[in-house]
Amino acid sequence: MKKLDDIMELLTDEINEFQNSIKKLEGLSKGLNKVKVDTSKLEYLLKEHLRNQESIQSQNKRTLNGINRKLQRVKLIPKWLLVLFLSLLIILSMVIGYLSFQVVQLNKKEKAVAMKEKVEL
Repeated sequence: MKKLDDIMELLTDEINEFQNSIKKLEGLSKGLNKVKVDTSKLEYLLKEHLRNQESIQSQNKRTLNGINRKLQRVKLIPKWLLVLFLSLLIILSMVIGYLSFQVVQLNKKEKAVAMKEKVEL
C-alpha cells in the first residue's frame, strides 16, 4: 500500500506541475497574441537595397554598352599597319620593276656586244 501511496503522490505532483506549465504557456500565448511584429523597417531596408542594386545594374549596363561600342569600332588591322604594309609593297614592287628593267637592259647590251663581236670577227 505504501508503494501505491507513493505512486499516487508522484502522480499528483506531476499533474500539478503539468497544470502549472499549462498556465505558463497560456500566459505566454496571450502575450504573443498581443505582440505585433513591425516589419516596416525591414521592408524599407529591403527596398533601399533593391534601389541600390538597380542603380549598380544600370551602371554596369552603361559600362558594358560603352565597351561594346568600342569593340565594334576596333578593327582587326590598325590603319598605320595597313599604310606601312602598302607602302612597303609599293616600294618593293618599284625595286623589283627597276631591277627587272636593269636586267633587260643588261641583256640587250650583252646581245649588242655579242653582235658587235660577230661582226668584227
